[in-house]
Amino acid sequence: MSQSRDFKILGYTVGQAPNLPLVVVILAAVVARIAEEGSGTDRIAASVFVVSLSIWSYLEAVDGVNVFRRLLGIAGFVVVLTRLVGQLH
Repeated sequence: MSQSRDFKILGYTVGQAPNLPLVVVILAAVVARIAEEGSGTDRIAASVFVVSLSIWSYLEAVDGVNVFRRLLGIAGFVVVLTRLVGQLH
């Protein structure tokens, strides 16, 4: 019998191994933090972060395993929208 590696609280999956879009989000955030502010690398990392977070948010909001995970997806969309609106000013 295989054991699930999901972290559950009261039967709700609240944590699991990250999927590819989330791994890319994390790596892009690290690269953006390390890169010099305003450099090409920083801008590319910020763009990759927003696109990957958008993909992850969509996947979680539409196909999350439970309500908690769907809410995390919606929260990801809020972060993306906040960053994009911040770029307009």
